[in-house]
Amino acid sequence: MKYFPMHAAACLVVMTAAGAAWPASDPNDAQSYALRLPLAFTADAPLQRLVLPAQALVSLQTGGLSDVRIFNAKGQPLAMALSDSASLRQTEKRKIELKSSPIMGSADLADISASSLRIEEQQGKRIVQIDSNPADAGAPRKKVLGALLDTRAIDDPVVNLVLDVDLPDAQPVTFDLQASKDLRYWRPLAQTVLYRAEAGASGLGSDHVELPAADLKDQYLRVTWTDAAGRTAPVTMRSATLTTARGVTSSARVTAALAQPVLDNPYTLRFSLPFATPVAALKIRPAGDNVLLPVRVLGRQEAGQPWTLMTASVIYKLQTGGKLQTSAAIELPPTAYREIKIEADKKTQGFSAPPEISLEFEPMQIVALVNGPAPFTLAAGLANASSPYLPMQSLMPGYRPAQENSLPLAKVDGAATLVAAPAGRDGTPTRNIILWAVLLLAASALGAMAWVLLKQNANPPRQ
Repeated sequence: MKYFPMHAAACLVVMTAAGAAWPASDPNDAQSYALRLPLAFTADAPLQRLVLPAQALVSLQTGGLSDVRIFNAKGQPLAMALSDSASLRQTEKRKIELKSSPIMGSADLADISASSLRIEEQQGKRIVQIDSNPADAGAPRKKVLGALLDTRAIDDPVVNLVLDVDLPDAQPVTFDLQASKDLRYWRPLAQTVLYRAEAGASGLGSDHVELPAADLKDQYLRVTWTDAAGRTAPVTMRSATLTTARGVTSSARVTAALAQPVLDNPYTLRFSLPFATPVAALKIRPAGDNVLLPVRVLGRQEAGQPWTLMTASVIYKLQTGGKLQTSAAIELPPTAYREIKIEADKKTQGFSAPPEISLEFEPMQIVALVNGPAPFTLAAGLANASSPYLPMQSLMPGYRPAQENSLPLAKVDGAATLVAAPAGRDGTPTRNIILWAVLLLAASALGAMAWVLLKQNANPPRQ
């Protein structure tokens, strides 16, 4: 009679336990994915695009949308390319005309670049004076040395400025742009040179001054001009037209409702996110009426790690003039934290009940080459899947930025999405618990095998 080696049996038990903890999955098999949704393509269009629905975004387990596939009826994955997030954004530009206020100063002042300014109202007009020394207070002659623009109310970045000025004949004039918050300390922004040969002639140089997305919120803009000798040139400035730009999305954010979280106490609630997709914003609607709460939002990857402050904001729900006003969604940094904690300011009453929370995601788009028979299936949710995407140029030769947005849009069938929100907890991470369980199981198996070996050695089999 032959005996099975005990050490081989122990190894087999350990391997079986490890295999049960981490089952193998084939990324090219639709059955390996946690989510499978019917996908409808437009007829007679080889290339089509798909904006991933909320069901897919809250199922992803791998960063970079790597665990997304589209299968045809034969179970074959389609060739895909991933759109750049910028392709779903466009730039909204706006022109703002600002009247200029003259900067008056002593006629013999050669340089005002380091001068402080003060604003005065004279006969209904705004006049900007240069702060002078007491000895200069009686200076008889003053002249225009530059112009001041009030840009404090401009919220969006400024990318361009056009000057409305009259130039002297046959003199190159250098225009300097500077910004300041207090009219005392100035920082340079840009410079341009203009030239006009004679009255009525077209000028040389560009009166369009390019600015590097300058932030002029709560600041003033100063424009000064000098001739070739560095003296103030005889220029008349009436106004300036600023062009602002901001990125706006051409596709709405994708939203998923969060299951009601559990309050630790009136000032703290925690929940876990069972997916790897970064959350762009949290829409928090507090329970009750006329509620206003300053809050902090913190995140971490798993239990046992320290919390990281993501942002701070104020949430509210107020009845004003018979109308309900609620706070906007809280923008979050692009980090895919798996655990979120929301802390209310302890100087307030805190949460009277769990709030309603919605998750907002930036739209994510893929392009697929449609081949094979229908029906098609969108599959998502597989840990450690490798990226399936080809370069966009491979699917669209001669590709131009955002060209894919003109492709037909595929449709996904699915219901509204409710994301489970298990309460976050402190302590040992789930992965560590699994590892310890496997090790304990393996140690138990080895102990059992050792006991069997000892029994066999104590009672040798008869021939």
